[in-house]
Amino acid sequence: MHIEIKENLEEVVKFAKMLEYAGILIALNEHEINNEYEIKKIENLKKLAIENGIDIIIGLLIKPKNKEELKRVLDEFRKKVEIITVAGGIYEINRAACEDSRVDILYHPELGRNDSGLDHICIKAASENNVAIEINFNEILQAKNRPKILTFMRRNVKLCKKYGANVIITSGAKNKWEMRAPRELASIGYVLGLDLKTAIDSVSIIPENIIKTNREKLNGRLIKNVRIVDEF
Repeated sequence: MHIEIKENLEEVVKFAKMLEYAGILIALNEHEINNEYEIKKIENLKKLAIENGIDIIIGLLIKPKNKEELKRVLDEFRKKVEIITVAGGIYEINRAACEDSRVDILYHPELGRNDSGLDHICIKAASENNVAIEINFNEILQAKNRPKILTFMRRNVKLCKKYGANVIITSGAKNKWEMRAPRELASIGYVLGLDLKTAIDSVSIIPENIIKTNREKLNGRLIKNVRIVDEF
């Protein structure tokens, strides 16, 4: 659900199959979403992915400077993409993302901070608005102060468990060698305080449900929590 690889995507698809993934999220920024060349490249990639049994999910990664910019981008793109993710780190952005039901995932809320980036207000809002909180393995991998990052992540996991917010665990890979198998990522969640089932769900059922729900909304099959199961 979170790779930041823009080159050699064909190799990424094949590597994802070897790691036994069912799908990968290609998150583009707003300029790339509006770029016909980028979209055509992704569409061509989908053909290869289908051959390898991999589902390609097109998402939007928002890196807002403030909550007003976040709202503007959400207004413009929510009905155009399957997944919307927000890059966290600034408390104002973290909270605004948690309070907006149009956001699917808040990435690395603790990035660049001296605290976890979230409090009970944010997590309560995330639970109410179905915003998943990310645990990013690459942040652990690249951390200069790993114990500090692990402490912040553990705190966020504890808050998510207390208030019922979803957690997803991602590789955050910037090249294919930083990608990790699903069970390896799930083990990180277990170490950080999730029970085994929830840790496994964080790399499988939870992201799958987010994708399925959004695709139904985009296809007009789900309207304000009413699901169309058949038409006469």
